[in-house]
Amino acid sequence: MNPDTRSTPSDDDLDRLLARRYRDTSPEFEARWVALKRELRQAPPVRARLLPAWRLTGWFGAVGALGAAAAIAFVMYSARPPKPIPSVAALSPQLTELLAMDAVLGRALPLLDEENRTALLHLPASGQP
Repeated sequence: MNPDTRSTPSDDDLDRLLARRYRDTSPEFEARWVALKRELRQAPPVRARLLPAWRLTGWFGAVGALGAAAAIAFVMYSARPPKPIPSVAALSPQLTELLAMDAVLGRALPLLDEENRTALLHLPASGQP
C-alpha cells in the first residue's frame, strides 16, 4: 500500500484558514469585496418606482372601454332579428310538399307524449274485413 504522502497541516495553518471569512478566494478578491460592500452601504437605497395614478387610470379606462365595446357588439349581434323566411313561391315543389307535410304532422305532436304513446299501445285493434 502506498503511504499517505499528504502532509497534515499545522495548527497555525488550520487556525488561519478557519479565521478567514471567505474560503477559496485570494486576498485581492477579499479586498475588492470589502470595498464593494462598503460602497453599497454608503449608496442611498433604491426606491421602487410606482406608476403614476393617471397612467394606471388610463390603462383601466382603456380596458374598460374595450370591455364595454365588446359587450355592446355582443348585445347587438345577439339581438338582431332573424333572417326572413323566403316566400313559398320561391321554393321548389319538393320543399313546398315537405313543408305542407310538416304542417299536417305538426298537429300530431301531443301523441309524442309518453302517456299518450302508452295509452295508444294498449288500445284494442279493430279487426278489418
